[in-house]
Amino acid sequence: MGIYLDHYKDSVSALGFELDDFQVDASQALEDGHDVLLCAPTGAGKTMVALFAVEMAFATSTNCIYTTPIKALSNQKYRELVDRYGSDSVGLMTGDVTLNRGARIVVMTTEVLRNLLYAGDDLSDLGYVILDEVHYLADAERGPTWEEVILELDRSVRVVSLSATVANADEFHAWLESVRGNTRLVHTNLRPVPLLQQVVVGNRLHDLYEGGPSATLGAGRNPNRKALTALENKKLPERIGPAQRQRVLRLMEERGLLPAIHFIFSRKGCDEAVRDLVKDGIFLTTRHERKLIHQALDPIREELTDEDQEVLRFRSFERALASGYAAHHAGVYPPFKEIIERLMQRGLLKLVYATGTLALGIDMPVRTTVIESLLKFNGTEFADLTGIEYTQLIGRAGRRGKDDVGHTLVIASTDTDPDVLLSLGAGELEPLISAFFPSYNTVVNVLAEHEYESARALLARSFAQFQRNRELAQLEVTRERVRIAHEREAARLQGLCELGDVAEYIELRNRAGRASSSARKKAKRAYRERVASSFDWAYGGEIVAYADGTSLEYAYVTQVDGERLRVATWMGDLVWLRRDEVRSELRHVGEYELPSGMKLRDPAQRHVLASHITDLVAERVEIGLDDDLLESWDRGAVRESPQLLAHPVHACPDREAHVDAAAAYRTLSRQLESLADLAESYDDSVGAEFDATCDLLATLGILKGEPGDYVLGTGAKPLRSLHSSADLLIYECLKDPHIAGLSPAMLAGMMAAFSFKDRRGRSNPPADPLAWRVMRHNLEFLTDLEERYGLDRQPEISAHPTSAVVAWADGATLQTCLSMSQLLPGDFINGLRRTGDLLTQVMHATEGSPTSDTAATARRLLERPGVTMSI
Repeated sequence: MGIYLDHYKDSVSALGFELDDFQVDASQALEDGHDVLLCAPTGAGKTMVALFAVEMAFATSTNCIYTTPIKALSNQKYRELVDRYGSDSVGLMTGDVTLNRGARIVVMTTEVLRNLLYAGDDLSDLGYVILDEVHYLADAERGPTWEEVILELDRSVRVVSLSATVANADEFHAWLESVRGNTRLVHTNLRPVPLLQQVVVGNRLHDLYEGGPSATLGAGRNPNRKALTALENKKLPERIGPAQRQRVLRLMEERGLLPAIHFIFSRKGCDEAVRDLVKDGIFLTTRHERKLIHQALDPIREELTDEDQEVLRFRSFERALASGYAAHHAGVYPPFKEIIERLMQRGLLKLVYATGTLALGIDMPVRTTVIESLLKFNGTEFADLTGIEYTQLIGRAGRRGKDDVGHTLVIASTDTDPDVLLSLGAGELEPLISAFFPSYNTVVNVLAEHEYESARALLARSFAQFQRNRELAQLEVTRERVRIAHEREAARLQGLCELGDVAEYIELRNRAGRASSSARKKAKRAYRERVASSFDWAYGGEIVAYADGTSLEYAYVTQVDGERLRVATWMGDLVWLRRDEVRSELRHVGEYELPSGMKLRDPAQRHVLASHITDLVAERVEIGLDDDLLESWDRGAVRESPQLLAHPVHACPDREAHVDAAAAYRTLSRQLESLADLAESYDDSVGAEFDATCDLLATLGILKGEPGDYVLGTGAKPLRSLHSSADLLIYECLKDPHIAGLSPAMLAGMMAAFSFKDRRGRSNPPADPLAWRVMRHNLEFLTDLEERYGLDRQPEISAHPTSAVVAWADGATLQTCLSMSQLLPGDFINGLRRTGDLLTQVMHATEGSPTSDTAATARRLLERPGVTMSI
């Protein structure tokens, strides 16, 4: 063990802690000069390795940057490090706040580090970078930032990547080694505090798995039959309301399970849950705890005017907080959220109702987490929680050094799917999938540092391309198997028709194009008869393929009963198939004789049969041999082109029988074409997107030169400073004389259109109609231009907040602005902060022009102590 790690272990031990094996392994790797990828469950103690990196920076007289994905987490890490090392040694940079940026340790959001790297800041003294929550690179909007940082950081810098457990840690590690060199993977699934997962049904708590608490969740364990039986109860509530929530609260109080975080994936639901407790006079705190909470609120109370206190419902917030509970979500006034987090860390709050944002690294450990639903709105629809989301939620449960066991309670309702719950509870995780793409801002910044081919090659080393290359390798294996099967089918068709080559005829049919309406109707009628015939010819012991909805299914026929069949599916289900309910004919794929004594009413024995079916059809599934069953019923229709009519097989009286016999050949031909297109899209896809992005920027004059050899043009410098998802749109708008001539307050208002997240599609008129027309015109122009180059980058923008932001900049009260915007305080303040960030970018992008001065003034107009300037 190294001298630095020995010293660190001693200092940690003096505080009453002992490092776990995975923490020692990761720290030792760091001292040995390796980068480290540490994958561990939420709450396992990854931060101890990050702190060792900080200690190494002090010991080696180098600097350390600690990055986080969100400002709230940056603020919290800053406070923790200041408490540990003092304010002189720690700085903070989050875009809207900069404190002591020359400190030995600087906490910042990952976007800020990325921008520092592209701006060419002197980082020669940088020795260590901590990338907290690095699995965030899968985030569609902000994920590319992590990859850019990893690609751009000098290889002399030691990088500590902290990740939740993911399914493809080995793949991510292999990529890091390919771009960073020697990187040590340290992986653990063990939780330091064992977790007991339970289901709440009525007034009863049922263990989800047999065997009690576990440090490895439910992997490899037997489900508790009593819990599954309880979940089949027909009297489960359709939705969770006040009565169920308070019942759960009483259960937690009786069993000593507080403090707790109760996750409700609805802002309104969180607020209502708190109001219900206040209305019913629920107290969870002692008199002394209430006194301490009131004292903690004094600084906020002094910052707020009487009017602001009224609009923010400060007294209601204080009453709930003093009673020991609160709501935590993005719509909460930011200083309120910060005090909630601090009081929870101090153990003064007993219950927080949260939407899920707490799961992302915020340090609010509790004894228990409660999950109200396994469904969460993902921005488009309600979908099951992902494995990573679930494990992060439950990861808050169990305080190291305080709790022997952590607890997770899932409240059962009619929407609770036992299979989904068991899968999540077992810790089954999804792979980490890169969201990287070369944005306009990225392209001009990389080209500022590298020649074209070098820049293209750098971005082609992204994790996105790394994953596509691996997929391409697997794709080539599949293509070869399809090709062999295709040749085998072509050989089988040889000599089938005396008049001509059936395979050649089928290829002509595949290329013939869409048939007439009458031909398609005729084909549908004929196929309907095929479906009925396939049912008539079905027999017990047969294994069939068929389309059910949008899924391709395989099943074993156990019973024939007129127009319906009893089948055991390859998923282990026993169902009835009716000819008027399936989407395709039944295709014979094999036979199977059940072993003597096998009873298909027994789920365990059905799963044995399901495994056999899966093995039997494995190759068919891999090469897509039965995918044609998912196609439309008119697929047999064909446009009778002159070439088709002239082919000798077309005149054969047995033509349709030949076409039926060539079904597999026809499907495999299409599969080969599809796989070829897919392989082409994967091969150098990031490089191709880089080329297209550069071609578009050259069209706008931002780049100059020839395709494949572009350099920065005169318009590139402003774009380098715009780090928004609307980078190019803002760039184009700032060139317009009207927008360039806006007053500071109006510029702030119109920039808010790019900064506010409009959750409800509101449509207040714009503060400046002419500026809005300019913005919409540029949006339409860029959308059309991107379509020409095969890109799709332009964001949605909203005029809704613009007038309220202008009013705020002109000095209006918070109450006035909230009434104008109909936004929650947290949404409005966070939007103001993002607008302030954007105005700083505009200030740099337009440096040397009057617009830069206007942007600087506009930013100052948005700032108010304790509101937009709080950390």
